[in-house]
Amino acid sequence: MLTVLCALAGPGVGVGWADSGGGPAAVAASPDAAKRPAWQATSSAPSPGLPALPALPAQKQSSGASPSLLACDTHAVGTWAYNDQAGVQHNGMNMQVQVRDLRTGARIAGLTNSAGRYDICFTAAQFTQLYITFAAENGAWRVQNGTNIYNWSTPVRANPVAGSTVNFGTQVPGDGTAGHRAAHAFDEANDAWVGVPHTNGCWDPKDTTCRQLRINWSNTAVGDTDFYDQVGNVVQLLAVTPDAPMEVMHEIGHALMDDVYNDAFPSTVGCPRPHPPNQASTAVCAWIEGWADFFSLAMYHTPVFQFGIGTSMNFEFPTWGFNGVGNGDVTETRVAGALWDLIDINSGGAETWDQHSEGFGAVFFPLARHVDNTLASFWSSRGTEGFDVSDSSLGSLYQNTIDYGYRKPLLDARGQFLPAFVFPGPPQNFSLNTAVQSWSVVALRPSNPNDFNLLLYDDRAQTSVLGGSALGGQTVDFVAIDSNLRPVGDYYPRVSLFQGGPGTYTIESVMGFTTLQPGSSTSFHLDDSQVAAVQDTPLTAGVPVTITLTTTSPISVASLFVMGDDPSAPSTFVQSRSSAVASAVGSNSGGQPVSVTFTPTRTGEYGIVTTFDNVGGDYTLTRS
Repeated sequence: MLTVLCALAGPGVGVGWADSGGGPAAVAASPDAAKRPAWQATSSAPSPGLPALPALPAQKQSSGASPSLLACDTHAVGTWAYNDQAGVQHNGMNMQVQVRDLRTGARIAGLTNSAGRYDICFTAAQFTQLYITFAAENGAWRVQNGTNIYNWSTPVRANPVAGSTVNFGTQVPGDGTAGHRAAHAFDEANDAWVGVPHTNGCWDPKDTTCRQLRINWSNTAVGDTDFYDQVGNVVQLLAVTPDAPMEVMHEIGHALMDDVYNDAFPSTVGCPRPHPPNQASTAVCAWIEGWADFFSLAMYHTPVFQFGIGTSMNFEFPTWGFNGVGNGDVTETRVAGALWDLIDINSGGAETWDQHSEGFGAVFFPLARHVDNTLASFWSSRGTEGFDVSDSSLGSLYQNTIDYGYRKPLLDARGQFLPAFVFPGPPQNFSLNTAVQSWSVVALRPSNPNDFNLLLYDDRAQTSVLGGSALGGQTVDFVAIDSNLRPVGDYYPRVSLFQGGPGTYTIESVMGFTTLQPGSSTSFHLDDSQVAAVQDTPLTAGVPVTITLTTTSPISVASLFVMGDDPSAPSTFVQSRSSAVASAVGSNSGGQPVSVTFTPTRTGEYGIVTTFDNVGGDYTLTRS
């Protein structure tokens, strides 16, 4: 039998049953029940509809007309509920409710609403031996034991009065743990139905004939894991699994993938049994299981996967340099975390690289419209469908060690304090845009005791190096760009950890919006997150000039560099720190002015770069 195995589910024991006739008892219960979570927007989910009801036995058929053709004069009302593993009562949504007659076999069916309530109209004259059967099946899913669908029946109410309302109150399974688990499994499928976007009333938005999700469960089921049976198209659950909603949802995620893939399910060859989610396997295995993990997280609006044995796993936590978790799209945890980070809304500043948020549909619809066997293939399909594959969403993948060409944007004059990975680690890549015809600079300040190298590329693929800076220790590295001579546009810095780590560094790109004229000064303030500042200044060949930097902070250490280039040599339009035509390094004692005096050899616009080697403060540049 070809199966997809779930490493996240553990073994369990218990008892179970199912019945295709009148069913075991449903008993009265308290009307008090836990409310559905606020995020579970039941109003947006379409009705799953009713399945085709089997024909009634010939000896029970009414001699009159079919019940559906008779006038409606009486109502049966009530609520369906079950108790979860903690004993908390929940009202069951979309459970099939059959109004039945013991004598004639007449039957009319409907579904409970989002509050677990039902109101079914019938003709009193035909239902003289009235009772209710609750069946764990609707048009979209069912819970079964083999070929039998779980169902429960109330006691008979004889001779309802025409025009009356027969209130059956709140009913729950009357067969103890087994019945409550079956009803819980049914409601867990309902959680998936409510959470999946619908355009056609099916699980698969492409279907014209809907596939019914089938969950096979027995309270005596044993084995080493839950699984989805690809041949029979049925979710197979162990006895205690309904007590663990997220484990049930994981297997429903497999069934949903198989449905939207029209049974072209990826091969499970290469998926070990069990397959520890934190270990690297194959890109296909990681995609299959990572999707199922993510589906469970998305349906329950949490990054924390709760196991039935009482433990949990936070898919939000692992990132680069996290010990014990494999990297890249060959690791289940990374795939699940990447998909979760695409849709989560609370990352904010808590995660370095993930700053993206979108709806679940932006993940589901590309999945439903293409047959992808890996996350990389899915990402290509996502772009084809017009969904975001920019650096914004690529950052969510990179947060989870999956790099599909992510270039973290640098915004002008906004330093970013970032972590360095363990050594040796992957480089970190960025993008910036120059927008004014002046000098610009990208600068990096390492934290002690780490040392980084900085390269600047002309292309996103990072094949064309324009310049770099690789000074040792905690020296600020920078690369300056002369957009007076070089057209404005995009650039791609790369930061590599040379030694040390894990640690941190601050990176910033700055454009020069001011010009330091002869005999003038300019003042500015920078905070601790900023690394550098840049101004233009026009110089004349052969005319000496003195430029001085002063600070009011007694602890600030700043350095001064004058950048120049050759208009006839485009290769000089990008300059590293070591290429400065004049420089003065700040004193370690702090608060001291720095000054350069030199005679330029060419006339043109020069760049004055100031680096801030420890903290920010108030500064003044003077030209004399």
